[in-house]
Formats: sequence, structure tokens, C-alpha cells
Amino acid sequence: MRLAKSLLILTVTCAFSPVVPHLIAQNSTATRGSTTAETLAGTWRLVSIETIRPGGGVIYPFYGRHPKGLLMYDRTGWMSVQIISDPGPTVPAASSREKFLQAPASEKSAAIDGFYAYYGTWTVDDAGTEVTHHIKQSLYPGERNTDATRRLTLEGNHLTLVAKTHEMGEDHERKLVWERIEAGQN
Repeated sequence: MRLAKSLLILTVTCAFSPVVPHLIAQNSTATRGSTTAETLAGTWRLVSIETIRPGGGVIYPFYGRHPKGLLMYDRTGWMSVQIISDPGPTVPAASSREKFLQAPASEKSAAIDGFYAYYGTWTVDDAGTEVTHHIKQSLYPGERNTDATRRLTLEGNHLTLVAKTHEMGEDHERKLVWERIEAGQN
């Protein structure tokens, strides 16, 4: 009876816990990774994207110097990201999916070139130093059902994610800085 009562209390406590349930360690002891995951949960506004070349030089090949974006990590383990390049696309001026599909191919291409998005689930490593996006769907079909690991740093209300990538014939690091959006902020 005591065991059943203890299990019931544990079950109810876990069901109503405000932390990310699948990121808690098996022994229910909070780890650095689960603490980091709790801190990551929320909505983040893009501050900057830099591509760092092997020699340390910074370039802005895909998103421009002042892109806009939104990153969301929810407490159930889902995430989503959208990025609009700088300058943002201005065509097609369609206000519906139907009109967008009727636009000239060159305008649709310009819109896609200036936009990036994917969604999926997310996990944080035990050390709390890396987040992995388990991409379910992406604007880029080749990214679907892949994992994308980013080194993470949290400083105050800023989150920095760094991804290693091979582009333009060399290895790069893509550094994205995000700022937490507090409740009621626009």
C-alpha cells in the first residue's frame, strides 16, 4: 500500500511538473542538462547571424547583416525556427497561398531565397553545453528527419548557438545570437 501511494504521488508530481519532462534524468535528480533545458524553454528573437571562416573572418553569405527570426522551444520538447534574410523578400506580393502559387517562378524563388524554417523536437546533452534539433520538417527537404547539434551558451537573456558547417568549399561555424522574449513583449 505504501509503495502504491508513493508511486501515485510521484506520478501526479511528474504529470504537473513545469519542467521539460523528457529531459529529466532517469533517477529524477536534476542535472545540468535538464536545468539548461528548463532555461531554454521559451521564445527567442534573432539578434544576429555570423558565419565564421577558418581564419576567423566573419562573412554574411546567406542572411545578410540584420536578419529577423524567431526560435521557440516548448516544455513538451517541440521546437520551431523561422528566419527572414536582410533585406527581406518583397515579392511576390501575394496575400494567399493560391496567389503565391500563381506568381512567376522568379518571384517565388526570391521569396524562398530569403526565408528559412524548420520544426521538430529538441534535447539538451547531460552537460548542458549542446542542444540537438531533431528536424521533422524543413523548407529544405534534405534536412527532414536529420539531427542538427549546436553548441550553446546562455548569458543573461541571450542564447548563442554555434553550428559547424561545410559551405563554399570550407569548414565554417555559424553563430546565431538570440534574445529571450519576455511575456507581454512584442
